[in-house]
Amino acid sequence: MLRLAEILLTSILVAGSLTVARAQEDSATASHTKELKTIVVAPEAKSDTVIAVPPATSVRGLGRDERKAAGPDFVDLTTWLRKEGALNGLQSTELRPWHIVVTYDQFDEDGDNVNSGVYEEFWAGPRKYRRNYKSDKFNQTDYATDKGLFRGGDQRWPNRTESQVRAEVTEPFYYGATLQGQGVPAGSAERTFSKSVAAVGGFGAVRARSTERTFSGYTLQCVLIEKESQIVSDPTQYCFEPDGSVLRYSRGIGWNQTVYNQIVKFQGRNIAQEVDVTAAGKPYLKLRVETIELISHVDEVDFMPPPAAIGPFGERISGVNPSLIMLSFPAWPTSLRGQHFSVGMEIVIGKDGHVVSAHPVSGPQEGFKACEDAVRQWVYQPYLVLDKPVEVETKVECRH
Repeated sequence: MLRLAEILLTSILVAGSLTVARAQEDSATASHTKELKTIVVAPEAKSDTVIAVPPATSVRGLGRDERKAAGPDFVDLTTWLRKEGALNGLQSTELRPWHIVVTYDQFDEDGDNVNSGVYEEFWAGPRKYRRNYKSDKFNQTDYATDKGLFRGGDQRWPNRTESQVRAEVTEPFYYGATLQGQGVPAGSAERTFSKSVAAVGGFGAVRARSTERTFSGYTLQCVLIEKESQIVSDPTQYCFEPDGSVLRYSRGIGWNQTVYNQIVKFQGRNIAQEVDVTAAGKPYLKLRVETIELISHVDEVDFMPPPAAIGPFGERISGVNPSLIMLSFPAWPTSLRGQHFSVGMEIVIGKDGHVVSAHPVSGPQEGFKACEDAVRQWVYQPYLVLDKPVEVETKVECRH
């Protein structure tokens, strides 16, 4: 397994000629906020300086009499996400150029460390950045330019966990934003996505409401995001310090819970230097921000891809799995009922998220048409490369 010292040394060398700002007197460099209690996902707190959030290991649907009716505590999710996204993380085109280094460890269900690495990013604009992964299993550098996206090293796209490494620190509301399509940047992509959602009824009615939650005797101000058709006891939520907008805890996709500790201020944003993710109450990701600083001088050469880099990527890509937001189920023929099988399909997802072609490649032939008819009704969240939607080639299955 790669040693942390080796990875960090490589990271320092990669920085090359980029000039970074470390001046303590510069108000835009990282500075500590007031001392905050440490939040952990655990059955109970072991000291007065720790806040324990119970592990998410079960969830139940709430009956009508348990559901809270709309009232003054309800919030406009779109407006709220925009506001909080401007206070936490680094998702903004208005920031001065910055550099971040994040070390990470990934754990399996038995608690074993199965992957360790470093994520590093030099950012000078939405079309001028360099992102690098260096780990036991993945080594890649992406270069964003006005001519498109270029890639050196491993040519596959970052998987969900690798993408999460970046998002948990720089875009902590990434999952909540997808619940109403807010993860798509403004412009043509957003309009295309909105049409797609409208055509299929969207994600279902989603509501957000503000409430207080108390853990270990400490009260956090939270926003719960719920589908009106399926209100559950532990929905998606984001929780903040009671006297401000410092994000401390989130309950996200699947059984993921994320805690944000050691908060610093950087360019007016709250950045957590220690981010821990659990899945069903077990450690999943441990992220540590080793460096967060300004780039005081931007040189175009530092963002130019080397001759060996592959790119720019075209209008169609493969090797990614866009989020499915609408599906239908096959109407299987009677000859297949009572059997267990799967039909494999090769599909192309259009820029608007609709399936534009589907071809069966495996499984019983009697099930080909039923699977194809169903898959052609599926709708995905458009996949963006440099904020522009692209077509995606991928494989899916219909199972019975």
